[in-house]
Amino acid sequence: MFTPTACRPPRSRAPAALLGVLLAIMLCGCERARPEQNYFPLTAGLQWQYRITRTTMDGARELRYSIAVGQPAIDEPADVRTRVTLDGRRYVYRVNEAGIYRVAMQGRAGQGQADDDAQQMVMPAHLKIAQQWQGRTATSVLESSAAPWESLFRVHVPLEMRYRVESLSASVDTPAGHFTRCLLVAGRGSTESELGNGIGRAKLEITSREWYAPDVGLVRMERNEQTSAKALSGGSLVMELDRWSQP
Repeated sequence: MFTPTACRPPRSRAPAALLGVLLAIMLCGCERARPEQNYFPLTAGLQWQYRITRTTMDGARELRYSIAVGQPAIDEPADVRTRVTLDGRRYVYRVNEAGIYRVAMQGRAGQGQADDDAQQMVMPAHLKIAQQWQGRTATSVLESSAAPWESLFRVHVPLEMRYRVESLSASVDTPAGHFTRCLLVAGRGSTESELGNGIGRAKLEITSREWYAPDVGLVRMERNEQTSAKALSGGSLVMELDRWSQP
């Protein structure tokens, strides 16, 4: 759902004490969700900065990624929210009683628009252990500039993902701190596709694990992509929350 970009860090971060108070208020129990728990906050002015380690056949590269919830337009429907990256990419969401849906992705400012052909669920409204839903993604780390290719060869294949709630009480460490009672979502998807460039047809598989802290959102993501092609090995992506700020 994102493209890593260089960015400037937000200037402030929610104090650890405040985060602790919010967690204590919003959470109770170990393995059950309460309706008021918000694992994907969309309040205008929220900002997140992430550290990303992207590993491909060419090696590992560290990146920074920044995103914020934009202010709603005057004529925008009340159930629509937009998150904007530093370079102008826009992700449009619709919120209803069933959950949060991504309804459009728009390119960098001044570079046109690329909307999805249909909305897809990001997260159901009421979560429970073993709950599942479907989403869409595309390969993003299957690439190489080594021989026999004279320039960067990148595999971009869309596929369906199946997501499953693994825990509502997970803990995880990030550069932004230690988060407890997190939502842990595991994802898996596979397909078979013609990759071109002499590689031929190959099987592709993506697995992921995502940790979401209440009222903070995504705090860590691990993603692995594998292929049966002999000429192209797999890749991985690790995304960790570096800092976040509230309006």
